Amino acid sequence: MRKMLFYGAGVFGKYAINRYKLYKMNRPELKGFLDKKPKEDYEGYPVYCVDDIRMSDYDIVITMSNPYEIWKVYKELLNQGCGKIYMFRNRANKVSENNMEFLTIECKEVYDLGECVLPYAEMHICDGCNLNCKGCTHFSPLFDWTMPSFDERIKDVKMLKSKFSNIFGFHILGGEPLLNPQLGMYVREIRKLLTDTYIEIVTNGLLIPSLSNEILQNIKENNVSIRISEYAPTTRLLPQIRDVLEQQGISYGISGFDDVKNMFGKPLSLSENSRYSHKCISPGCVNIWNGKIARCPTLMYIKKFNEKFGLQLPCAGILELNSDISGFNLLDFLEKEVPLCKHCVLNEFPWEQHKGEINLEDYVVID
Repeated sequence: MRKMLFYGAGVFGKYAINRYKLYKMNRPELKGFLDKKPKEDYEGYPVYCVDDIRMSDYDIVITMSNPYEIWKVYKELLNQGCGKIYMFRNRANKVSENNMEFLTIECKEVYDLGECVLPYAEMHICDGCNLNCKGCTHFSPLFDWTMPSFDERIKDVKMLKSKFSNIFGFHILGGEPLLNPQLGMYVREIRKLLTDTYIEIVTNGLLIPSLSNEILQNIKENNVSIRISEYAPTTRLLPQIRDVLEQQGISYGISGFDDVKNMFGKPLSLSENSRYSHKCISPGCVNIWNGKIARCPTLMYIKKFNEKFGLQLPCAGILELNSDISGFNLLDFLEKEVPLCKHCVLNEFPWEQHKGEINLEDYVVID
């Protein structure tokens, strides 16, 4: 069996090691990590630079989370002539007793993506949410539960696809996507359009135990994964959620409450020169909505925020999807900062739901 390296000695690399250790057989020999930041070792494995090894001797698993970084690494690996290239999927499913192959179950092989690839895109199929978290970067508490036009949303996906040779990853989310009764239709149609894309439904998971068998089968049969953003209310339901998904054989992952979701933040400052440190809230999270595309959801939905609070935070940088801009130019545009970036800050606070009136101070720091 060929030798293997993980590319990315960070948090995702640690997750990959933990999953790799669950496989007692049918796994390549892991020889260490590749990383651009020199380290003596990581999780007990040596860390190499690309120039340190003969790449053709190894299969590489990309263990990173930022879509744009994944795409840059993928292109680098192609140029280096390594063996097969895989993307680690960060799943949480139980490993079966017959211990199926690590690369087949835990990773997705990526190849022949073409020259003009969009690393990642996401789309709301419901703007409202059943949790209404303070500090939500999608401003979901400001929206109601009115469902969008299925045809218009699918038209957006078609226009997006027409710009690129491939789309690396695509998230169906909200708000809370499981609120939309047409979820099964979205899953089927998006999979038809994006045949090779890694597709996930991102949800707080609260509605999973009540999903119909028909919808669950649509998710499984169309090779769509579920990504559960765990919040305090989700934690109480996790045993039921896991049972449903594992009985149906659906691939899933969990962004744990203790690891990530116990802290939220006020994502914006009213000042361009805040005393808080600047931080990109959603790096690489390209969002499509109502015929438009933006570099992140906070920019896409900032007009709703401005309308609610009578503000004029900048909204430049939202483009029409049906414009004549090429995929290559669109990639360049989406990586550039926009005026709103100057307002994005790091200001964490414990996760909390809206229980009554929604206040400006739930979303911004006022310097």
